Amino acid sequence: MSGERAAEPAVADLLIVGAGAKAAAIAAKVHAINSLGMGPVRVAMIEKAVPAASWLGRNGMTSGEEPLAVPPIKDVGFPYRSHRQFGEAGDEIDAALLPLSWKRFAIERREWAPWVNAGSPAVRHRDYGEYLTWVLERATEGVTVCRGRVTEIEPAPDGEAWEAAVDERGDADDPQRHRARALVLTGPGVHRELPHDPAVAERVFHCDSDRGEFRRVPEGRPVDIGIVGGGESALSALVFLRSLRPACRITVYTPTLPLSRGESFLENRVFADPDDVEWERLDEQTRRDFVRHCDRGVFDSRVLERISGDEACTFKVGRAVHVAAAPGGEGALLEYESPDGVVAAPHDFVVNCTGFDLLEQMRELFSPRLREWVEEQAGPLWDRPPQAEVPIGRALELVGVEPRLHIPGLGALSQGPGFANLGSLGLLANRVLEPLLAELGSPAAPTSNHPRNRSLSLD
Repeated sequence: MSGERAAEPAVADLLIVGAGAKAAAIAAKVHAINSLGMGPVRVAMIEKAVPAASWLGRNGMTSGEEPLAVPPIKDVGFPYRSHRQFGEAGDEIDAALLPLSWKRFAIERREWAPWVNAGSPAVRHRDYGEYLTWVLERATEGVTVCRGRVTEIEPAPDGEAWEAAVDERGDADDPQRHRARALVLTGPGVHRELPHDPAVAERVFHCDSDRGEFRRVPEGRPVDIGIVGGGESALSALVFLRSLRPACRITVYTPTLPLSRGESFLENRVFADPDDVEWERLDEQTRRDFVRHCDRGVFDSRVLERISGDEACTFKVGRAVHVAAAPGGEGALLEYESPDGVVAAPHDFVVNCTGFDLLEQMRELFSPRLREWVEEQAGPLWDRPPQAEVPIGRALELVGVEPRLHIPGLGALSQGPGFANLGSLGLLANRVLEPLLAELGSPAAPTSNHPRNRSLSLD
């Protein structure tokens, strides 16, 4: 891939873990800024698989054939309103992004007119993954993509930057060191555990299980499968299993009846730019209600239409609490909270799609000492009460932590629902880059004051 290097350790202004949609949006914006002479800004991203792996169906159970829940015109530059952050320079930046737009990608593939004439139908995850790969192949000004697995993250000895140990050659004992003044964690995180008996472990899958693991589900005879969860992961599992084992019976367990989000004007405005409704000034319950009804626990309406006549697929309201071994070891008992109390339902297999935990990703990458220090700055994180709001600031950073630690996926409740998905990739990039551009003295720097970071000390 153009711009991909792994021989030398990267020294950058921004280090991004993961090369998916959020990383592509930041890379595109940095490429535009540097191309216009408003830099230089240096970005390095670390990807353990291939760029856009989850979208392409090369990571976890997603096949890449699932329909994209948002229109692809909400691409890496959307909503193209950078003047709100960068003034007149923002208009130039948005114009420089157009060669990396979805429209340009579709035109190059000679698919733009057929797609528009067909009514702009939903595209597949795989199509969007190919678009993101295409963006990263072209967004090369100041952007480096390094293949490898991040094994540890620590502050630099001078306290002015982050350092990441990266296994680039399959030798964990001799990692490369990558340094940057700010860190961005992307990706879905680590799947949430569903408590289960050890004896039934082979019958419990989770939402990032490799698709090959599902070959354990017998073929050619009816098999009963329970899927736990009410979001896109559960829907992906349903679609994938229906294709893999057409004869299976599927029951989806959700805390509430499945909902589908309509593309209303107001909802789209909030996803594109939450400042339109002064999101940060809304009370917490209003923000929670919007996120719950329009993002989390919401199924794609087009897929729901596809399965509406599927009599072998049913939904039950309840919150799963445990999976036990069935008597005799033949099957599993899914225990869930129902209106009648805890009920046990028999299944041959159970798929845990209760979601991902981004903070667990930090737990794996951060040493115990660093985790303790982070909590001293940001407050309780890993043992916080369930559903407690994580303090995420305007730059989608963990408030109080310096050098900056950006976690856009945790920004939905504090900053707006579009930051946790594809709703506002261009705005996400602007928010992350704002303080960095101010520090670098870029012509695109916002006019507001951004004090320089204080030094990091673990003492």
